[in-house]
Parts: sequence; C-alpha cells; structure tokens
Amino acid sequence: MVQQLFTQGFLFDFQTVLDYGQSILSVGQELLKTLLENRPLNTKTVQAQMNRHFHGTAAEGTWQWKDAYEAVEVAQILYLRQKGYKLLLESPLTVLLELEKLVALCPTQTRRSEESVQLQQFSTPLPLAYLVALAGQVSSSDLILEPSAGTGLIAQFGKLQGASLILNELAPDRSKILRRLFPGTPLFGVNAEQINDYLAGISQPSVVLMNPPFSSSPKISSRNPDATKSHINSALQRLANGGRLVTITANWFSPANPSWRETFVRWQEKARVLMSVGVNGKVYSKHGTTIDTRITVIDKVPADNHRQIPCISETLDLPELLALIEHLPLRSSWERSEEVKAAARAKVVQLPFRTTVAQPETVSFLPDDVVVLEYEVIEWTASEGLKDTLYETYRPQRIRIKDALPHPSLLCESAALALVSPPAPTYKPHLPRNIITQGLLF
Repeated sequence: MVQQLFTQGFLFDFQTVLDYGQSILSVGQELLKTLLENRPLNTKTVQAQMNRHFHGTAAEGTWQWKDAYEAVEVAQILYLRQKGYKLLLESPLTVLLELEKLVALCPTQTRRSEESVQLQQFSTPLPLAYLVALAGQVSSSDLILEPSAGTGLIAQFGKLQGASLILNELAPDRSKILRRLFPGTPLFGVNAEQINDYLAGISQPSVVLMNPPFSSSPKISSRNPDATKSHINSALQRLANGGRLVTITANWFSPANPSWRETFVRWQEKARVLMSVGVNGKVYSKHGTTIDTRITVIDKVPADNHRQIPCISETLDLPELLALIEHLPLRSSWERSEEVKAAARAKVVQLPFRTTVAQPETVSFLPDDVVVLEYEVIEWTASEGLKDTLYETYRPQRIRIKDALPHPSLLCESAALALVSPPAPTYKPHLPRNIITQGLLF
C-alpha cells in the first residue's frame, strides 16, 4: 500500500508521510457520528472516509479493506467512550442487547488481508468482548493484561471499569492503533506464546482477558495446534496467584476433547477451571465467519480435584452464556490478598529492548538413580581423505562412553563431515542409570 508523492521533483514513500494509527483514528471519529445517530454504517460511507484520510483509494493500493474494518472497530470503541459509562449502569442483559444493536449497524467484514489470514486476526465481537470482561469481574483495583489486544475491543471494557492495562499486540499496524487509542498504556509487540518471559520484571496482572490465535504462530506457515495452549499457559504463569483468566478459544479446545483434557488436568494443579462453554458461531457473523468458539474461565487457585473440570460441550447463544457468567463464583479471596492488591496498584514501566529474555528461576532436583555420564576423551584421527562414496559409517570421534551399548541400527554421516574434527566435550550430563545400562537413549 504505497502511494508515490512527487514534491518539488523529489520522490517520497507515502508510508513515511502517513501516520497510520492517526489516520485510522480519524476515520473512526467520522464513522462514530453515524453510529451516534443510530444509522447503518454502509460500505460507501466507510470507503469515502478511508479515501479522504488515506489520500487515495483501495484500488490505488493506498489502503486495504482490512484497514477499513479496523476503523469500524475503532468507531465502536469511541462509541463506548461516549455511551459506555451510562450503558453499564443498566442490567447486563440490556447492555448485551444494546451492543448487539450497535454491531448490527456496522458492515460485515467480508475481505481478508494476507496478514489477517496468517495471524488469524479475528477481533472479538463487541457483545462477546463485554461478556469476557463481565466474566473477569473487573474492578478499578485490577491490573489487566490483554496478550493479544487487537484493536482494543476487550481492553476498552476494562478501561470503562477504571482498571489499569498492560497491552500486547504483535501486528505492527494494530499496535499503532492501540498507541493512539490508549496513550500512556504499556504496550508490547511480542509473541504472546512467551508473554511470561517477555514481561519478566513487570508487575503481575490480577486479570488476564484474551482472545489468542487458535492455531497460528509467528513465522510458522503451517497450522500449529499447540498455539492456543502455549498462549494460555504463558498467560497463566504471568497471572498473579488468585487472579482470574478469561479466554476465547476455538470450540475444539475443550476439557471434553481427549486431545486436550490432560492439558486442563495439569493446569488444575495450580489453577481451577470455573467454566468452559461453547459459543454459537453466529456471534462472529459480522466478522466474516461463523466458527464456533469457546469461553473458558480460570482462577489461579489450585483445584481440589484435578480431574473434575466443569465443561458444557453444547454451543450457547450470548443470552444463555450471560446467564452462566452471572452465576460464576466471586473472585477468589486469594485475589484480594495484599500481594495481589499491590500488584494491581504497582506502576508499570515499559522495558527497554533487549536481545535476551530473563529466564525463570529453576530448581535442581536429582532422583536417587541419576548418575554422571562418564566418558573418555580420545584423540581425533583424520581419515584418508574424500573417497568416492557420499557417506561414511558414523561412530563417536572424540569420546568413548563407559558401558555404552552399540546403536541398534547403522548410522552414517556425509563423507565431507567425517573429515572435520568435532570439538572435545567437557560437560558430563546427569542421566538416569537405566538410560545408559539399557541403551534407551540413541
């Protein structure tokens, strides 16, 4: 999306002139006027404002429709800033119905960009974002982490409750939008699968609200089914003891799914699943999909029974989901401990860029049957040079391991590599005795 501007004989890259975040915000402010008048926001209106503030058309490559949809979401956030405080004084069902009416005024997101497909950028529909925050029982004393903040639809509901925020968003354009919408809020741009490591040294949040990619990881072109688990696991580690995590996932990421049940069981050693329920796919219809999703609520308090996990396999409509959320237990008494109160009040400081990530503290523990792997370093002897064969039989060239068993199959290496001397090792690993004596490691 590059437009060329010719000024006084010089050629400029349009992207160096255009402030993307401010342009999206400006479009959102214009679209807000239509929403405040309770009029439908049609694509013609959106297109006209995008052309105006991006100084060109989509056909010219100045902007994409994905950018326009971001501006529509910004308009929804701005609507909440004007109407949300008063709206939240109503009953939760009234709030939900009003948000559904608002979303109905907006155009359906029917077009995708390459980035949105690769990163699985499906923003949280506004009514669902409200229910996520409601399930978190957010208050003004909370520090909320949103690891995949998108355009800030979920974060805005936390802001309406007076909570403090820590935001993370990997996509650069969306980060620019967040910086304009939430100035002064700590904002990171890291892979949230390692959010606990990246935020080492930052105050622990008392609430995590998240809608992570379902099966997509940065720089991995193929589907990654473990992505959801990695996002939630890292966020749980960052969450303060007694805090609450609410996440949207694909419906298949369920305690009832044999593929993921043991993941939930392991989590319950330190965190209790309060609710996991499917959500009807029609909730996402305005976002261009009808995929069923799932809401899971977890308190970071050990479960009494690790294998007893509340789960509803059926997919529910939003009013039915609201009824369940209203019956969730109050946040754990642990959450109101002085430690967590201090975490919520603590000043959050943006960390400077660093090339290495602080590592969590580890504890050394050796079972009784662990032994030191003893070996003898031997001199390396070069072979007679390259032969006609491409491969040579492989054998350890610099060490001789005591009591080691031969490999059960023939190993080989390239003939060229066989001519290179490996470095002499110095470290001696600790291994269970039977791995050595029974030849289990090869």
